Amino acid sequence: MPNFYSAYWWIFLLRGIFALILGVLAIFWPGATFTTLVVFLGAYLFIAGIFAIAGAFAARKSSENWGVFLLSGIVGIVLGVLTIINPFATGAALIYLVAFWAIIAGLFELVIAIRLRKVITGEGWYILGGVLTILFGIMLISKPVAAAITLTWIFGFYAIVSGIMLISLSLRLRKG
Repeated sequence: MPNFYSAYWWIFLLRGIFALILGVLAIFWPGATFTTLVVFLGAYLFIAGIFAIAGAFAARKSSENWGVFLLSGIVGIVLGVLTIINPFATGAALIYLVAFWAIIAGLFELVIAIRLRKVITGEGWYILGGVLTILFGIMLISKPVAAAITLTWIFGFYAIVSGIMLISLSLRLRKG
């Protein structure tokens, strides 16, 4: 009996191609706005959800983890629809989510750096990293337009790397 992942390698290939295209558009399409990126994100979530559900149904007889694929697909479709319906709310939420994450992560880095003072030398670099992370979070909150552009580029680079990895995985699964 063939392995589920090898039998359905093309699902990973399609997801990878879509992520790669989305990443290139996010970085190089000069007229793309943050709202457009959010709508693209919603479309990606929706399409990836459909592929995950297709994979779940295909795997239900051969894989005990088919329920995880199904749940992932349902969540992707719901988030995709909500994002497409109200991209402004999703975009604003995304900026603030990343900003608050950065501030909290920076605070944790500071605490860890202070605790490491007794264990290592050169903890000042870790303290500087924590401070820069906090400042990044504050900048996102105070300059939402710049944050939207920055997050667009970061997402674009992430999507390109993710797409390449998924395409590479699909080609290895096809051989295996």
